[in-house]
Amino acid sequence: MRIKKILCPTDLSLNSANGIAYAYSLAHEYRAELVVFHVTRFPSLPLAAYWELDALPLDRRIYAPPTVDQILRRANARLDAFMNTLVDSRCQTRVALGKPAEEIIHAALHEGADVIVMAKRHMGLIRRLISPSTSEQVSRKAPCPVLSICPPKIQRPLLPKSRPSVTGFFAGAEA
Repeated sequence: MRIKKILCPTDLSLNSANGIAYAYSLAHEYRAELVVFHVTRFPSLPLAAYWELDALPLDRRIYAPPTVDQILRRANARLDAFMNTLVDSRCQTRVALGKPAEEIIHAALHEGADVIVMAKRHMGLIRRLISPSTSEQVSRKAPCPVLSICPPKIQRPLLPKSRPSVTGFFAGAEA
């Protein structure tokens, strides 16, 4: 299989940074183009009420919901700042507004991606039963293979466990 373009969705979390790092190394190895993709949503209503609109003269301000352009510009700025901390800027970035799984599938079709590299999240059992994860939804409907990167497990050093003294416990019981 020849990989020419890799789509790597991110939610701007530390966990998704692992997926981007893997996608970046895969793109380097195959000399493929890497597109890092972020999906944002409309802010909730209480948050939307606090966006300022400098529309009136005389320092009067109107509070209005953000426009789609404002939301996408802010998401693009957050994605650029996130990417500057990870890898050099040789990869492309894209931003979309909507439901993550649907937008990732749409982006894969639009970009002509050969593979999607996604970082999986740790989800609790109850949350997994209620709704499938984004990576599961994308895997079911993606137009290309999906490589899911599991987050690294935290390795704790093996320390000798301190055990209570058995002799002291029985010594008090015999008396």
